[in-house]
Amino acid sequence: MISSAARNGKYSLLHIVNLQYRPTGGFTKRFLDVFISLSMILVFLPIILMIAALVKLSTTGSIICGHGEIGYDGVSLVRLKFRTSSPMGGEDFAQYLTTTSDAVWTRKAQPDVSLPPLGAVLQHLGLDGLPQLFNVLRGDMSIVGPSPLSMRDIERYGSNTSHYIKSRPGLIGYRMSSGVDGHYFRRLQLDKDYSENWTVVTDCREIWRFLTAARH
Repeated sequence: MISSAARNGKYSLLHIVNLQYRPTGGFTKRFLDVFISLSMILVFLPIILMIAALVKLSTTGSIICGHGEIGYDGVSLVRLKFRTSSPMGGEDFAQYLTTTSDAVWTRKAQPDVSLPPLGAVLQHLGLDGLPQLFNVLRGDMSIVGPSPLSMRDIERYGSNTSHYIKSRPGLIGYRMSSGVDGHYFRRLQLDKDYSENWTVVTDCREIWRFLTAARH
């Protein structure tokens, strides 16, 4: 099992891995991440600013909120998103997820009834995740990679955790855009496949799958 204690900003992944490796893809993948994320930020900056203004006018609390998850090398990651519900609404929904045994692996299918109209639209269009481009730019995430996991999620991986934390979590989850379900044994196999067999072509293929899936 994995200890959930945090030490110096890292989760303690005891007896699991030797944290001495570079992230999957090394310099080449990082260069592509910086180039793509910076380009997308510049292109979408007017939309990002417009959404920020609308969120500020339609909800209470901060414009940006974050989900605490686990990133590369076991370092704690705050995955950014536009706030799509009131602070209390978000807390109530988070509590629902933590008290529903299977929801942790199927949360994208769970409807958040606390969403105001703007929040529902942002989630439906996937625009609430635009701030994650800044996660990619600063090196917390990658454009393509394993779907981000929380501490509660990753405890199911046990001694196989190393397959997940060898890569930066992805803005586009590896093969998740092609309809693969979220069962954790399947996700574990995908994480292993990605970390051991990554190429530039792999990421380009996943980006293309994501873009073509978004058209439908």
